[in-house]
Amino acid sequence: MPDAPKPIAAESVPWTEWKDVPNFGIRYRHLTLAGGGEDYHVGVSIEELPPGMQTAPAHYHIFEEEHVYMLEGTVTLRLGADRYTMQAGDYACFPAGQMAGHCLINESAAPARYVIIGENNPDEVCVYTDTDKVLVRALGNRALFDMGALRTYWEGEKTGLPPGQRPPGEAALDKAKAAAAIKPKPPVRAADIDWFDQDGPPGFNGRGKHFTQKAVGEDYRVGVMIESPHPGQRMAPRHYHMLEEEQALILEGEITLLLDGGAGHVMRPGDYVCFPAGLKVGHSFLNSGHGPASYLMIGEHKAADVCVYPDSNKLAVNALRVRENVFDMGAVRGYWDGER
Repeated sequence: MPDAPKPIAAESVPWTEWKDVPNFGIRYRHLTLAGGGEDYHVGVSIEELPPGMQTAPAHYHIFEEEHVYMLEGTVTLRLGADRYTMQAGDYACFPAGQMAGHCLINESAAPARYVIIGENNPDEVCVYTDTDKVLVRALGNRALFDMGALRTYWEGEKTGLPPGQRPPGEAALDKAKAAAAIKPKPPVRAADIDWFDQDGPPGFNGRGKHFTQKAVGEDYRVGVMIESPHPGQRMAPRHYHMLEEEQALILEGEITLLLDGGAGHVMRPGDYVCFPAGLKVGHSFLNSGHGPASYLMIGEHKAADVCVYPDSNKLAVNALRVRENVFDMGAVRGYWDGER
């Protein structure tokens, strides 16, 4: 069996301090980096924002989706022209390409902690809305440019045109018009999200809340939800994903991570585990305590994913776009079977 993921305790990950200038400063624990190394699709960190500090300059991402889930304390979310107070249990999703600058500010007297979730795209382009700068990560992590320093496509080239004759004009970048067409997705509160019931066969019962669906609908790339199996129950059979990375952070109670081969790991609040896409190790979460238990489930949302259930030798093929998409992996056929 491939090396199975091992849970880590958040407290075992040292804080990293980031404070280059007086008004901006956080400390963070990068759980994904600590738990699985640098080859990840989605990063999960716990950040702590001291009183009077701002996380980062207001910005938005062109290619990366970003999420925040509040654990404790109070912060102010700046989102475009609006401001929102966020407290424990509140959640916000910033879709890729949503041209509304966002940042968090701690205007309270106590530190605030929250989970930051973001895609890891080496080709990311990030726009800083207060200062009209753009980061082009493919050119380097500090490849920042002035968005006001616009040039035309043919400017400075040897075009062969007669002296004084200009090439066809190009439309100016109307950032204000483009931003006005965007309606930012506001944060949602856990109390405003209804629980859904998981009524499966014996052993598979519980309930959950899907934060991302509530915040932005079905058009998302990373889903964030709370799953809460009843004592002695699970929410899903052991499984693994071929294309989707999956991660869990325990919030409450005692959860046992069940892996292929009967291996189990007891997990408690603050424990975290990451399942890389394509790692053929079945996993499932059991409420092994006597009371409520819950965890934050973070998973990519890919229409072409294939999910394998090793205990029953089944697989689900999402790309077929049909409800009945689960097949027996033992019913193997040859490429030419049934053909003339």
